[in-house]
Amino acid sequence: MQTPDTTTTLAALARAPGQRMDSLRLPEHWWLSFESAELNELIETALKDAPDLVAAQARLRAAEQAVRLTRLDAQVHYETDASSSREHLSKNGLFPPPMGGSTFTLTEITQNLSYTLDWWGKNRALVHAAGNELQAARDEAEAVHQSLAAAVADTYFAWADVEARLTASRALEQIHRKERDLLKSRFDLGLDSALPLIDARKNLDMDADRTHGLAYLGRSLRYQMSALIGADPDHAADLPTPDLKATLAPLPSSLPLDWLARRPDVAALHSRVDAASDRSDATRADFYPNLDLRLMVGLETLDLGKLLQAGSLTASIGPALHLPIFNGRTLRAQLAMREADYAATVAAYNRSILEAARQAADAYALVTSLEQRSQALQQALQETEQTRALAAQRHRLGLASPFDALEADSAVLDQRMNDIAIRAARLRARVALFKALGGDATLKDSIP
Repeated sequence: MQTPDTTTTLAALARAPGQRMDSLRLPEHWWLSFESAELNELIETALKDAPDLVAAQARLRAAEQAVRLTRLDAQVHYETDASSSREHLSKNGLFPPPMGGSTFTLTEITQNLSYTLDWWGKNRALVHAAGNELQAARDEAEAVHQSLAAAVADTYFAWADVEARLTASRALEQIHRKERDLLKSRFDLGLDSALPLIDARKNLDMDADRTHGLAYLGRSLRYQMSALIGADPDHAADLPTPDLKATLAPLPSSLPLDWLARRPDVAALHSRVDAASDRSDATRADFYPNLDLRLMVGLETLDLGKLLQAGSLTASIGPALHLPIFNGRTLRAQLAMREADYAATVAAYNRSILEAARQAADAYALVTSLEQRSQALQQALQETEQTRALAAQRHRLGLASPFDALEADSAVLDQRMNDIAIRAARLRARVALFKALGGDATLKDSIP
């Protein structure tokens, strides 16, 4: 298996699945860090009976039974057979008369036992492979769990963004309507040309287009959330309107890459690599001779009434030696296929490490960038609100026209819509970061 350049990352990823680092405090559910009761309720609802989770649990149960069957196959095999057949022997056959030409009933009851001496570890390798496949199924179920929770959280904050901007858009439309009414009055009185009135109407048309677009996005996200929690579109109207009042904990100055060791999809692929290696070992063991021990005990009689007598006892015992002499080409083809599967699994695992690191780095960079942008927008919003306060004061003193106050109100609403979009983007970026880091890493405490 190729070794990535980041040895620290590889060492962390090579740990046992579920192993936790002492330097981190891990919450039970990462979405609780947002401190949003509505979001918590929606995620808990989605995680109850989601179809993807049901399918993942079914695959997990199948993997558990596969482990059980593999272990049973490595133990002593028991087989009980019972038969009763009516037979007529030919007079001209192998047996001469009086047996030849007679008709009789042959009754047999046998118990067969066989055990393979696992000299080369084939059965042990197959048991290990099944165990690794079971661990992979567990990790994949957890990956589905985390993906669904992240999808609900991302949809919730996207929906909250749309609803907040829709409210601001309607307020902005009211301001532009007041401007249009004032300009129409001035135009009717002959105090202004038609050009300002045309511009005001154009602004109202643009406001209407934006409002209709946001309203559709709100309905679409409501339907999407309804599907995520397992409800039909008819129940979408009953969902509470989300808000952007979630808590954002401060980020540490850096994120250690060994957090990626807890990503369930990476852990699942690691288990798949181990399982593929075990299957290759099992196939390689077929190149060596192997010995089976077989025992048969039973009863056989031509007279059903004598079936349980001691004279009806039949038995056999002996070894069976398997010599892979004439099927070498078949064995080499099987081994080549297993090794190809192993190589493909390793490649997928290595690619998952690089992709996980990229996702985490990209999400962290996005979170940092949005925090910087948020600070700049907050400063711009404060200055815009100060400008509006001054414009309102000048209007009350008769030093400015009502258009100046309306334009200041409009500028504040425009700036608030930008701030809403940035706040929502920060929350969604934090969800992406939680998902990229494996879902269970807390960002509340700085990491030394």
